Parts: sequence; structure tokens; C-alpha cells
Amino acid sequence: MSIAPVARPTSDLVWRVDLDAPPVDASCLSQAERDRAARFVFQRDRERFIAAHVTLRQILSSHTGVAASQLEFVQGEAGKPALVRPAGVQFNLSHSKSVALVAIGNGAAEIGVDIEVLRPMPDAEAMAASYFTEAEQRALAAVPASLRERAFLTCWTRKEACLKAIGLGLGVDTRTFEAGVDAHDREVLMPMDDGKVLVAVSSFDGGEGVVCAIARRLFTETGANRPTHESELYA
Repeated sequence: MSIAPVARPTSDLVWRVDLDAPPVDASCLSQAERDRAARFVFQRDRERFIAAHVTLRQILSSHTGVAASQLEFVQGEAGKPALVRPAGVQFNLSHSKSVALVAIGNGAAEIGVDIEVLRPMPDAEAMAASYFTEAEQRALAAVPASLRERAFLTCWTRKEACLKAIGLGLGVDTRTFEAGVDAHDREVLMPMDDGKVLVAVSSFDGGEGVVCAIARRLFTETGANRPTHESELYA
């Protein structure tokens, strides 16, 4: 396992992890993490899961001063993990095949990251019809064929990062908000049951062969149309 810091478009801290490097010591993992790892059918997938979660613990331990084995996690309603102690540390993990991203937020705003390995996407058009807005589908179709797979994964990672930043996972229809197929920074207004939430999303270079995005939750617009800023969200 190898870890390298990544240049990022925000002040958050981001690391790229090679999950296929030499095996890691998994003694710091909880029993729940061991049980999850054991459910993988293939050894390679099991080893990658272990490497990703050991790395997350090591990075959080360095950041918080709490021993990696003593870190405790709780899950939100949609499964997003949070630290029990110290509370309020914003972090996120994403992995794709042999690489992973670990991010720690600079501040109290919730963050989300996503990484995808560049690969042939013969079903990109069909997937875009199921997950992208009409405007995103048109923009993707206008991209030169040689760049279309990267553009598809750019939009995909941006949507995933936004969903993870608000902690709802696939509880929000990805066709109800536009993250964009290009790498430009943008603010995205996302629907929620009790209003809307504004998220800032950026794409960035995670190294050769991958596409990455990071998102930060800015504020929630309640049913009464009153913005709730992050200082209120995390008071």
C-alpha cells in the first residue's frame, strides 16, 4: 500500500492510495470491518477493501491523534460514516479498482469525494440516459468520441461526490441536479425532502488513469426559503 498527497482545487486534504501495493497490517480494523471484508468473494477485492480502510484509519489517526485501532465510526441514515471521537471531523473515502481517495475537510462543512479509473465505457450513452439530466446528455453527445469516456466519468464522479457531500447517497435522483460533464468548478443546487441544498463541486487530477471530484456542502434552503449556513448546520 502506498499513499501520496494530491494537489486539489480546495483547501481540503486529499490522498491517493495504491491498493495493490504490498499487504497491510489489518490489526487496527474493527470486527465490523473484518466481517465486511470477509464477505468479498474474491481475495483481490477483499485485500483492496482492507487496504482502503486501514489507510483511512491511519490518516485519521495522524490527523486526530487518536490511535488507529481506537477510532470508532457511526453511520448516518444513508450509511455515510462519521467519527464518534473527536466529533465533527469531516472525511470521505472512495475507491475504484486498485486506487482510492481519502479526503479530510478543512472546516465543519460536509465533504464528498469520488474516484473512477478511466476505462472503456461502451454503455456510457445508456447509463447517461438513466442518470444524467437532458442537458448533460446533450453536452456528453457533443464531446469528441475520443474524450467521451473521460467526460462521462467526470460527470459521474461529480454527481457521486455531491451525493456523498449531503450524506444521502442514492436517496436523490441524479437526474434532478446538474453537475456537468466538464471539469469546471460549479455550485450545484440539489433537491431534498425539506428543501434544497447548495453544494460546490470541483474536478481535479488524481494522477494518471483516474478521474476525481470533490464536493463541499454550502447551505440548505429550508421549506421557508431561509438559507441555513454551515455555521448553523454544525453549531
